Parts: sequence; structure tokens; C-alpha cells
Amino acid sequence: MKQPLSGKQILITRSEEQAKPFSEKLTKAGAIPLVAPLLTFQSRLSQQNQEIFQQLHEYTWVFFTSANGVKFFFEQLNYWQVPLTVVDQLQVAVIGTKTEKMLNRYGISADFCPRTFQGNHMVEEFLHKYSADQRILLVCGNLARKEIANGLKQQQVFFRRVIVYDTLINEQAKQSLQTYLVNENIDACTFTSPSTVQAFEELAGEHSREINQLKQEALCVCIGTTTQKKAKQQGFKHIRTPDQFTIDGMLEELVNYFNKEGKVQQ
Repeated sequence: MKQPLSGKQILITRSEEQAKPFSEKLTKAGAIPLVAPLLTFQSRLSQQNQEIFQQLHEYTWVFFTSANGVKFFFEQLNYWQVPLTVVDQLQVAVIGTKTEKMLNRYGISADFCPRTFQGNHMVEEFLHKYSADQRILLVCGNLARKEIANGLKQQQVFFRRVIVYDTLINEQAKQSLQTYLVNENIDACTFTSPSTVQAFEELAGEHSREINQLKQEALCVCIGTTTQKKAKQQGFKHIRTPDQFTIDGMLEELVNYFNKEGKVQQ
């Protein structure tokens, strides 16, 4: 069986739970996954959230922009003892296949999903199909990008944000990350959000020589243009972004790059 990434050491920086499927795909392709979950997530329970969840019936749509948003939304739905039947009365929009799959786990299908997995396109496509006379609950995390909120505001669509989780730097991953930097020959880094790039900078520590070498020589694969921009700002030189902002897209980018180049191009 052909293994296009045979022997390549790939750094995975996403959370432990999210890293597993990507790690398995890389292993099947012959790569050696180096897992350092730089982020962790925590439910945000607040009086404001309680009030919003108790008023779900006042909205017409719920917008989910991440799988974590779906997960923590339904956790809080249960925590605040709100019947699932309330959600059944709402229409649901998602961005991305991963978000949609997480929604399906709760027995709910999305009523709308944009063709392009970007926030500004989501608002544009949504308003092309539906009227602006909607009441939208935008479910997100504390570090969520603002394209959707800004787009809805510009089009004068009523919405309210509910922050259901906080993204935190995972200090427990510091040792494993620094061990990889010092002891392993990392061929590629993968980042799935600007916050993972920032966490890398904060947890990499004092190993400036190894960090600079990595940024100069290793491939850096980013999901999305905002992640790409953050990686560039932090000094990564060989950055690639897949057309599809998914782990399958990242895997394809890794395979194409190493098959074509055989080594990191200068």
C-alpha cells in the first residue's frame, strides 16, 4: 500500500479530541504524527447565557460556526434545562462540514450551509436566499472571528451573540511541544486557527534556535486565510493553505507538497 507521507514528522497543534481523526489520517498516509494539543476549551456558564437560553423561542435562526460551538451549545441547553423541542422550532445554519456533522450527532439537520466556508460568504449567501427580516442567535467562542457579526450588522439583520465556550492555552502541552522542538526533525506544522499559532509562540519557550530553524525550513499548513496571515506574521516561511478548509484538505496539501518537492523548497 502506497504511503505518500512515509516517515514525515507532522506537528498537530489542535485540541486533543480534535487531533485524533487527523492523527489517524496522517498515520494511514505513512506520517509520524507529533501531537501537542496547544488549546483547550471550557464552557462559559453565565447569567447572561442563562437568560439567552431561556429566550430561545424568540429567535428564528441559530448560526453555528464551529463544531465546538455546537457541542457547548447543547451542553448548556441541558445545563439550563431547556427542552430540545425549543430548538426543533428554530431553523439552523452551519458553516463547514465538520460543524454540520457535529450538529447531526444531536439528531438535527442544517437548514442552510454556505458553499464557501467563510463568514463573509455565509452572510451573503444567506441573505440571497432568505429575507433580512430574521432574528438570529450567533453561537460562538470567545475568540471567534467577527466577519459574520459584522456582515449581519451591515445588512441591518437583528442578531445576538452568545459565547458558549472559552478557548484557553493548554499549559499541559508545553513540555511535549518543547520536547518535539529539541529532539525531533519536524517536517511540517499544521495550524487550524490563529489561536493555535499564538499558543505555539507562547508555549515554545526559550528554544529560539530550534523555533527559528523550524520556521525557516519546515512546511506550515494552515486552515484559512486568517490562520495563514497569523503564521506569516510570526515568521513562518513555507506556508500553504488548502482550498477546502478541512483536515482532509490539509492532508491533501501535505501529500501534494511532499510528492512534488521531495523536500521543503527554499
